[in-house]
Amino acid sequence: MIPNLTRDMSLVQRTPEWPVWPPPGRWLSGALFEARPALRKLVVLADADLLAGGDDSTLSQQVLLTGLLTHPYVKVLRYRDEGPPADLPRRSYGQSAAGYNLVEGWAELRPPNNDGVRGVQYLDGSRIHDKAVYGAGAARARGAGSVAYRDHAWEATADQRERDLLAAEVAQVVEADVFVTERPYLFELRAPVTQGVTICRTAEALAVVALYLRSQHEFVLWCAADGAGPRANEWLYYQIGAMALLPEFWRWSVGRAQVQSEQDQETLADLSNALWQRITRALRMRDSFHRAYGLPQRRDAVRTMLVELDTLLVTLMSAVDASAAFVHILLGLPVKQRHRAGWQHHPWLATVAGKDAALARLLEPGTALARTLDILRLLRNTVHKEVIRATMRQRAFIRDAPITLPKEDEQTILDSMDAV
Repeated sequence: MIPNLTRDMSLVQRTPEWPVWPPPGRWLSGALFEARPALRKLVVLADADLLAGGDDSTLSQQVLLTGLLTHPYVKVLRYRDEGPPADLPRRSYGQSAAGYNLVEGWAELRPPNNDGVRGVQYLDGSRIHDKAVYGAGAARARGAGSVAYRDHAWEATADQRERDLLAAEVAQVVEADVFVTERPYLFELRAPVTQGVTICRTAEALAVVALYLRSQHEFVLWCAADGAGPRANEWLYYQIGAMALLPEFWRWSVGRAQVQSEQDQETLADLSNALWQRITRALRMRDSFHRAYGLPQRRDAVRTMLVELDTLLVTLMSAVDASAAFVHILLGLPVKQRHRAGWQHHPWLATVAGKDAALARLLEPGTALARTLDILRLLRNTVHKEVIRATMRQRAFIRDAPITLPKEDEQTILDSMDAV
Protein backbone atom coordinates (compact mmCIF):
# COMPACT_ATOMS: atom_id res chain seq x y z
CA MET A 1 0.00 0.00 0.00
CA ILE A 2 1.04 3.58 -0.60
CA PRO A 3 1.15 5.41 2.78
CA ASN A 4 -1.69 7.86 3.27
CA LEU A 5 -0.70 11.49 3.68
CA THR A 6 -1.07 13.38 6.93
CA ARG A 7 -4.38 15.15 6.39
CA ASP A 8 -4.43 17.50 9.39
CA MET A 9 -4.46 21.25 8.79
CA SER A 10 -1.01 22.67 8.13
CA LEU A 11 0.20 25.56 10.26
CA VAL A 12 1.61 27.22 7.15
CA GLN A 13 -0.12 28.41 3.98
CA ARG A 14 1.78 26.77 1.18
CA THR A 15 2.34 28.90 -1.91
CA PRO A 16 0.74 27.79 -5.20
CA GLU A 17 2.99 27.81 -8.27
CA TRP A 18 2.64 26.32 -11.73
CA PRO A 19 5.65 24.31 -12.90
CA VAL A 20 7.06 25.12 -16.34
CA TRP A 21 4.59 23.86 -18.93
CA PRO A 22 4.83 21.95 -21.18
CA PRO A 23 7.82 19.95 -19.91
CA PRO A 24 10.64 19.08 -22.34
CA GLY A 25 9.64 16.38 -24.80
CA ARG A 26 5.88 16.70 -24.13
CA TRP A 27 3.71 17.32 -27.20
CA LEU A 28 0.37 19.01 -26.53
CA SER A 29 -2.71 18.31 -28.61
CA GLY A 30 -4.54 21.46 -27.53
CA ALA A 31 -7.60 19.41 -26.52
CA LEU A 32 -9.94 21.08 -24.03
CA PHE A 33 -9.62 18.45 -21.29
CA GLU A 34 -5.90 17.79 -21.67
CA ALA A 35 -4.34 17.42 -18.24
CA ARG A 36 -1.61 19.62 -16.83
CA PRO A 37 0.42 19.54 -13.58
CA ALA A 38 -0.97 20.35 -10.17
CA LEU A 39 -0.94 23.87 -8.81
CA ARG A 40 2.17 23.48 -6.70
CA LYS A 41 5.32 21.45 -6.37
CA LEU A 42 5.99 18.70 -3.84
CA VAL A 43 8.28 19.90 -1.01
CA VAL A 44 10.52 17.30 0.66
CA LEU A 45 12.92 17.52 3.61
CA ALA A 46 15.23 14.51 3.83
CA ASP A 47 17.85 13.35 6.28
CA ALA A 48 20.94 13.73 4.11
CA ASP A 49 22.42 10.31 4.89
CA LEU A 50 19.35 8.65 3.33
CA LEU A 51 20.03 10.12 -0.12
CA ALA A 52 22.53 8.59 -2.54
CA GLY A 53 25.62 10.23 -3.97
CA GLY A 54 25.67 11.17 -7.63
CA ASP A 55 28.21 8.43 -8.40
CA ASP A 56 26.11 5.59 -6.91
CA SER A 57 25.36 3.25 -9.82
CA THR A 58 23.24 0.70 -7.91
CA LEU A 59 19.48 0.36 -8.35
CA SER A 60 18.51 0.62 -4.69
CA GLN A 61 15.50 2.33 -3.13
CA GLN A 62 17.89 5.04 -1.94
CA VAL A 63 19.12 5.73 -5.48
CA LEU A 64 15.61 5.65 -6.97
CA LEU A 65 14.30 8.10 -4.37
CA THR A 66 17.26 10.43 -4.86
CA GLY A 67 16.67 10.37 -8.61
CA LEU A 68 12.95 11.10 -8.31
CA LEU A 69 13.70 14.05 -6.02
CA THR A 70 15.70 15.72 -8.82
CA HIS A 71 12.49 16.12 -10.84
CA PRO A 72 11.65 19.78 -11.56
CA TYR A 73 8.21 19.33 -9.95
CA VAL A 74 9.91 18.56 -6.60
CA LYS A 75 11.73 20.84 -4.16
CA VAL A 76 14.12 18.98 -1.87
CA LEU A 77 16.13 20.17 1.12
CA ARG A 78 18.72 18.05 2.90
CA TYR A 79 19.17 18.11 6.67
CA ARG A 80 21.67 16.91 9.27
CA ASP A 81 21.65 17.47 13.01
CA GLU A 82 25.25 18.72 12.75
CA GLY A 83 24.53 20.90 9.74
CA PRO A 84 25.93 20.50 6.20
CA PRO A 85 29.37 18.87 5.82
CA ALA A 86 32.20 21.39 6.17
CA ASP A 87 33.57 20.70 2.68
CA LEU A 88 30.43 21.89 0.87
CA PRO A 89 30.68 25.33 -0.77
CA ARG A 90 28.83 28.18 0.90
CA ARG A 91 27.37 31.33 -0.61
CA SER A 92 27.37 34.61 1.28
CA TYR A 93 24.45 37.03 1.26
CA GLY A 94 24.50 40.47 2.88
CA GLN A 95 27.41 42.55 4.07
CA SER A 96 26.55 43.05 7.74
CA ALA A 97 27.26 40.80 10.69
CA ALA A 98 23.71 39.57 10.25
CA GLY A 99 24.44 38.38 6.69
CA TYR A 100 23.85 34.83 5.52
CA ASN A 101 26.38 32.15 4.65
CA LEU A 102 24.38 29.18 3.31
CA VAL A 103 24.80 25.88 1.50
CA GLU A 104 22.40 25.58 -1.42
CA GLY A 105 19.86 22.75 -1.06
CA TRP A 106 20.20 22.48 2.73
CA ALA A 107 18.04 23.54 5.67
CA GLU A 108 20.28 24.67 8.53
CA LEU A 109 19.28 24.83 12.19
CA ARG A 110 21.12 27.54 14.13
CA PRO A 111 22.11 27.48 17.84
CA PRO A 112 19.47 28.82 20.25
CA ASN A 113 19.43 32.49 21.22
CA ASN A 114 18.96 33.73 24.78
CA ASP A 115 15.22 32.96 24.59
CA GLY A 116 15.83 29.41 23.35
CA VAL A 117 14.59 30.20 19.82
CA ARG A 118 16.57 28.59 17.00
CA GLY A 119 16.74 30.00 13.49
CA VAL A 120 16.14 27.84 10.41
CA GLN A 121 17.69 29.15 7.19
CA TYR A 122 17.60 27.85 3.63
CA LEU A 123 17.68 28.97 0.01
CA ASP A 124 14.82 28.62 -2.46
CA GLY A 125 16.38 29.59 -5.77
CA SER A 126 17.79 33.05 -5.04
CA ARG A 127 15.37 33.71 -2.17
CA ILE A 128 16.61 33.41 1.41
CA HIS A 129 14.22 32.04 4.04
CA ASP A 130 14.92 32.82 7.68
CA LYS A 131 12.45 31.13 10.03
CA ALA A 132 12.47 29.81 13.57
CA VAL A 133 11.59 26.87 15.78
CA TYR A 134 10.88 27.47 19.42
CA GLY A 135 11.99 24.06 20.63
CA ALA A 136 9.59 23.68 23.58
CA GLY A 137 8.23 20.37 22.26
CA ALA A 138 11.72 19.13 21.47
CA ALA A 139 12.88 19.97 24.99
CA ARG A 140 10.00 17.94 26.45
CA ALA A 141 11.19 14.94 24.45
CA ARG A 142 14.23 14.74 26.71
CA GLY A 143 12.14 13.44 29.57
CA ALA A 144 9.90 11.12 27.54
CA GLY A 145 10.01 7.37 27.92
CA SER A 146 11.10 5.66 24.70
CA VAL A 147 12.14 2.33 23.25
CA ALA A 148 14.38 4.13 20.74
CA TYR A 149 18.07 4.52 21.59
CA ARG A 150 17.94 2.30 24.66
CA ASP A 151 21.48 1.17 23.90
CA HIS A 152 22.68 4.77 24.50
CA ALA A 153 23.52 6.32 27.84
CA TRP A 154 20.60 8.25 29.36
CA GLU A 155 21.97 11.69 28.49
CA ALA A 156 22.79 10.62 24.93
CA THR A 157 19.28 9.14 24.56
CA ALA A 158 17.66 12.38 25.72
CA ASP A 159 19.89 14.40 23.39
CA GLN A 160 18.96 12.28 20.38
CA ARG A 161 15.23 12.39 21.10
CA GLU A 162 15.45 16.17 21.27
CA ARG A 163 17.38 16.29 17.97
CA ASP A 164 14.77 14.04 16.33
CA LEU A 165 11.89 16.26 17.37
CA LEU A 166 13.80 19.38 16.32
CA ALA A 167 14.26 17.81 12.86
CA ALA A 168 10.49 17.25 12.61
CA GLU A 169 9.88 20.87 13.63
CA VAL A 170 12.32 21.99 10.92
CA ALA A 171 10.28 20.00 8.39
CA GLN A 172 7.21 21.93 9.49
CA VAL A 173 8.72 25.41 9.27
CA VAL A 174 10.24 24.80 5.81
CA GLU A 175 6.70 23.86 4.69
CA ALA A 176 7.63 20.30 3.72
CA ASP A 177 4.90 17.94 2.54
CA VAL A 178 7.11 14.94 3.34
CA PHE A 179 9.98 14.42 5.79
CA VAL A 180 12.14 11.43 4.80
CA THR A 181 13.77 9.93 7.88
CA GLU A 182 14.51 6.65 9.63
CA ARG A 183 14.62 8.19 13.14
CA PRO A 184 12.92 5.51 15.30
CA TYR A 185 11.72 7.92 17.98
CA LEU A 186 9.47 9.79 15.52
CA PHE A 187 7.73 6.57 14.46
CA GLU A 188 6.90 5.37 17.97
CA LEU A 189 5.06 8.56 18.98
CA ARG A 190 1.27 8.21 19.01
CA ALA A 191 0.42 11.92 18.92
CA PRO A 192 1.33 13.86 15.74
CA VAL A 193 4.56 15.82 16.16
CA THR A 194 3.95 18.01 13.11
CA GLN A 195 0.96 19.40 11.29
CA GLY A 196 0.70 19.08 7.52
CA VAL A 197 3.92 17.02 7.23
CA THR A 198 3.92 13.29 6.39
CA ILE A 199 6.86 11.56 8.09
CA CYS A 200 8.08 8.64 5.93
CA ARG A 201 10.79 6.05 5.87
CA THR A 202 12.73 5.70 2.62
CA ALA A 203 10.51 3.00 1.08
CA GLU A 204 7.33 4.88 2.03
CA ALA A 205 8.69 8.18 0.68
CA LEU A 206 9.57 6.46 -2.60
CA ALA A 207 5.93 5.35 -2.93
CA VAL A 208 4.52 8.81 -2.08
CA VAL A 209 6.88 10.75 -4.38
CA ALA A 210 6.27 8.33 -7.25
CA LEU A 211 2.49 8.63 -6.78
CA TYR A 212 2.79 12.43 -6.87
CA LEU A 213 4.78 12.31 -10.12
CA ARG A 214 2.34 9.85 -11.72
CA SER A 215 -0.43 12.25 -10.77
CA GLN A 216 1.42 14.87 -12.84
CA HIS A 217 1.59 12.39 -15.76
CA GLU A 218 5.27 11.72 -15.18
CA PHE A 219 5.76 7.95 -15.46
CA VAL A 220 9.35 7.16 -14.49
CA LEU A 221 10.29 3.50 -15.02
CA TRP A 222 13.55 3.81 -13.09
CA CYS A 223 16.19 6.46 -12.59
CA ALA A 224 19.77 6.98 -11.47
CA ALA A 225 20.67 9.31 -8.60
CA ASP A 226 20.99 12.21 -11.04
CA GLY A 227 17.45 11.63 -12.35
CA ALA A 228 18.48 10.09 -15.68
CA GLY A 229 16.37 7.14 -16.78
CA PRO A 230 13.55 6.03 -19.08
CA ARG A 231 9.97 7.27 -18.98
CA ALA A 232 6.81 5.66 -20.35
CA ASN A 233 3.35 6.77 -21.34
CA GLU A 234 0.57 6.17 -18.83
CA TRP A 235 -0.88 2.83 -19.94
CA LEU A 236 2.49 1.31 -20.85
CA TYR A 237 3.70 2.16 -17.35
CA TYR A 238 0.85 0.29 -15.67
CA GLN A 239 1.12 -2.62 -18.13
CA ILE A 240 4.78 -3.01 -17.21
CA GLY A 241 3.79 -2.87 -13.54
CA ALA A 242 1.18 -5.58 -14.03
CA MET A 243 3.69 -7.81 -15.78
CA ALA A 244 6.16 -7.30 -12.93
CA LEU A 245 3.48 -8.55 -10.51
CA LEU A 246 2.84 -11.62 -12.71
CA PRO A 247 6.40 -13.00 -13.08
CA GLU A 248 5.23 -16.41 -14.35
CA PHE A 249 2.71 -15.05 -16.82
CA TRP A 250 4.76 -16.53 -19.69
CA ARG A 251 3.59 -19.99 -18.53
CA TRP A 252 0.06 -19.08 -19.61
CA SER A 253 1.30 -18.91 -23.20
CA VAL A 254 2.89 -22.34 -22.79
CA GLY A 255 -0.40 -23.67 -21.39
CA ARG A 256 -2.42 -22.29 -24.32
CA ALA A 257 -0.19 -24.16 -26.76
CA GLN A 258 -0.99 -27.48 -25.06
CA VAL A 259 -4.73 -27.54 -25.78
CA GLN A 260 -5.91 -29.14 -29.02
CA SER A 261 -8.99 -27.08 -29.86
CA GLU A 262 -8.39 -23.82 -31.76
CA GLN A 263 -11.51 -22.40 -30.15
CA ASP A 264 -10.16 -23.23 -26.69
CA GLN A 265 -6.80 -21.69 -27.61
CA GLU A 266 -8.57 -18.49 -28.63
CA THR A 267 -10.62 -18.47 -25.42
CA LEU A 268 -7.49 -19.01 -23.33
CA ALA A 269 -5.77 -16.13 -25.14
CA ASP A 270 -8.73 -13.88 -24.34
CA LEU A 271 -8.72 -14.97 -20.67
CA SER A 272 -4.99 -14.44 -20.22
CA ASN A 273 -5.30 -10.99 -21.80
CA ALA A 274 -8.25 -10.27 -19.48
CA LEU A 275 -6.13 -11.10 -16.43
CA TRP A 276 -3.27 -8.84 -17.56
CA GLN A 277 -5.54 -5.96 -18.54
CA ARG A 278 -7.54 -6.09 -15.31
CA ILE A 279 -4.42 -6.07 -13.17
CA THR A 280 -3.21 -3.12 -15.27
CA ARG A 281 -6.48 -1.26 -14.68
CA ALA A 282 -6.43 -2.14 -10.98
CA LEU A 283 -2.99 -0.54 -10.56
CA ARG A 284 -4.25 2.63 -12.19
CA MET A 285 -7.38 2.58 -9.98
CA ARG A 286 -5.23 2.07 -6.90
CA ASP A 287 -3.48 5.36 -7.69
CA SER A 288 -6.87 7.08 -8.07
CA PHE A 289 -7.96 5.65 -4.71
CA HIS A 290 -4.82 6.88 -2.96
CA ARG A 291 -5.14 10.34 -4.49
CA ALA A 292 -8.69 10.62 -3.13
CA TYR A 293 -7.64 9.14 0.22
CA GLY A 294 -4.81 11.69 0.51
CA LEU A 295 -7.19 14.64 0.22
CA PRO A 296 -8.69 16.39 3.25
CA GLN A 297 -11.56 14.11 4.21
CA ARG A 298 -14.50 16.25 3.19
CA ARG A 299 -17.62 14.55 1.93
CA ASP A 300 -16.89 14.78 -1.80
CA ALA A 301 -13.39 13.32 -1.33
CA VAL A 302 -14.76 10.47 0.81
CA ARG A 303 -17.47 9.62 -1.75
CA THR A 304 -14.90 9.62 -4.55
CA MET A 305 -12.64 7.35 -2.49
CA LEU A 306 -15.46 4.83 -1.93
CA VAL A 307 -16.34 4.78 -5.66
CA GLU A 308 -12.69 4.06 -6.50
CA LEU A 309 -12.58 1.31 -3.86
CA ASP A 310 -15.72 -0.39 -5.21
CA THR A 311 -14.37 -0.33 -8.76
CA LEU A 312 -10.97 -1.58 -7.65
CA LEU A 313 -12.43 -4.55 -5.76
CA VAL A 314 -14.64 -5.60 -8.69
CA THR A 315 -11.76 -5.33 -11.16
CA LEU A 316 -9.38 -7.37 -9.01
CA MET A 317 -11.95 -10.10 -8.36
CA SER A 318 -12.71 -10.29 -12.08
CA ALA A 319 -9.00 -10.93 -12.70
CA VAL A 320 -9.08 -13.78 -10.17
CA ASP A 321 -12.19 -15.24 -11.83
CA ALA A 322 -10.53 -15.05 -15.26
CA SER A 323 -7.61 -17.09 -13.93
CA ALA A 324 -10.02 -19.77 -12.63
CA ALA A 325 -11.80 -19.96 -15.99
CA PHE A 326 -8.40 -20.35 -17.70
CA VAL A 327 -7.45 -23.25 -15.41
CA HIS A 328 -10.84 -24.90 -15.93
CA ILE A 329 -10.28 -25.07 -19.71
CA LEU A 330 -6.59 -25.94 -19.45
CA LEU A 331 -7.29 -28.94 -17.19
CA GLY A 332 -10.04 -30.18 -19.49
CA LEU A 333 -12.81 -29.91 -16.90
CA PRO A 334 -16.42 -30.28 -18.14
CA VAL A 335 -17.60 -27.48 -20.41
CA LYS A 336 -21.06 -27.44 -18.80
CA GLN A 337 -19.48 -26.67 -15.40
CA ARG A 338 -17.34 -23.75 -16.62
CA HIS A 339 -19.69 -21.22 -15.02
CA ARG A 340 -18.81 -22.72 -11.61
CA ALA A 341 -15.09 -22.02 -11.99
CA GLY A 342 -13.87 -19.95 -9.03
CA TRP A 343 -11.04 -20.36 -6.51
CA GLN A 344 -13.48 -19.48 -3.71
CA HIS A 345 -15.79 -22.40 -4.58
CA HIS A 346 -14.67 -25.48 -2.65
CA PRO A 347 -16.48 -28.09 -4.84
CA TRP A 348 -14.74 -26.66 -7.92
CA LEU A 349 -11.41 -26.63 -6.08
CA ALA A 350 -11.90 -30.31 -5.23
CA THR A 351 -12.42 -31.03 -8.93
CA VAL A 352 -9.17 -29.16 -9.72
CA ALA A 353 -7.38 -31.28 -7.08
CA GLY A 354 -8.36 -34.41 -9.01
CA LYS A 355 -6.37 -33.10 -11.99
CA ASP A 356 -3.58 -31.14 -10.26
CA ALA A 357 -3.29 -31.59 -6.48
CA ALA A 358 -0.36 -29.15 -6.12
CA LEU A 359 -2.32 -26.37 -7.80
CA ALA A 360 -5.38 -26.92 -5.59
CA ARG A 361 -3.25 -26.92 -2.41
CA LEU A 362 -2.26 -23.28 -3.10
CA LEU A 363 -5.82 -22.19 -2.28
CA GLU A 364 -6.60 -24.62 0.55
CA PRO A 365 -8.31 -22.92 3.55
CA GLY A 366 -5.76 -21.30 5.83
CA THR A 367 -3.07 -20.73 3.21
CA ALA A 368 -1.81 -17.19 2.52
CA LEU A 369 -3.48 -17.11 -0.91
CA ALA A 370 -6.79 -18.33 0.50
CA ARG A 371 -6.66 -15.66 3.22
CA THR A 372 -5.91 -12.97 0.65
CA LEU A 373 -8.79 -14.18 -1.50
CA ASP A 374 -11.11 -14.09 1.56
CA ILE A 375 -10.31 -10.40 2.06
CA LEU A 376 -10.87 -9.57 -1.60
CA ARG A 377 -14.05 -11.60 -2.18
CA LEU A 378 -15.81 -10.55 1.04
CA LEU A 379 -15.16 -6.88 0.33
CA ARG A 380 -16.13 -7.30 -3.33
CA ASN A 381 -19.35 -9.08 -2.34
CA THR A 382 -20.64 -5.81 -0.90
CA VAL A 383 -21.57 -4.84 -4.49
CA HIS A 384 -24.49 -7.28 -4.07
CA LYS A 385 -25.81 -5.64 -0.88
CA GLU A 386 -25.15 -2.54 1.27
CA VAL A 387 -22.37 -0.30 -0.01
CA ILE A 388 -19.12 0.04 1.90
CA ARG A 389 -19.46 3.12 4.10
CA ALA A 390 -17.11 5.61 5.71
CA THR A 391 -18.05 7.50 8.87
CA MET A 392 -16.84 11.08 9.33
CA ARG A 393 -14.81 11.58 12.53
CA GLN A 394 -13.17 14.70 14.01
CA ARG A 395 -10.20 14.40 16.40
CA ALA A 396 -8.47 17.68 17.33
CA PHE A 397 -7.11 19.09 14.04
CA ILE A 398 -7.67 15.84 12.14
CA ARG A 399 -10.85 15.08 10.25
CA ASP A 400 -10.95 11.49 9.09
CA ALA A 401 -13.38 8.99 7.56
CA PRO A 402 -12.62 5.40 8.61
CA ILE A 403 -14.01 2.76 6.26
CA THR A 404 -16.60 0.47 7.87
CA LEU A 405 -16.27 -3.24 7.10
CA PRO A 406 -19.42 -5.32 6.38
CA LYS A 407 -20.69 -6.38 9.81
CA GLU A 408 -21.31 -10.09 9.06
CA ASP A 409 -17.83 -10.54 7.51
CA GLU A 410 -15.84 -8.12 9.65
CA GLN A 411 -14.17 -10.68 11.90
CA THR A 412 -13.23 -13.00 8.99
CA ILE A 413 -11.66 -10.09 7.12
CA LEU A 414 -9.72 -8.89 10.18
CA ASP A 415 -8.53 -12.42 11.01
CA SER A 416 -7.35 -12.89 7.43
CA MET A 417 -5.54 -9.53 7.48
CA ASP A 418 -3.79 -10.52 10.71
CA ALA A 419 -2.82 -13.90 9.26
CA VAL A 420 -1.17 -12.45 6.14
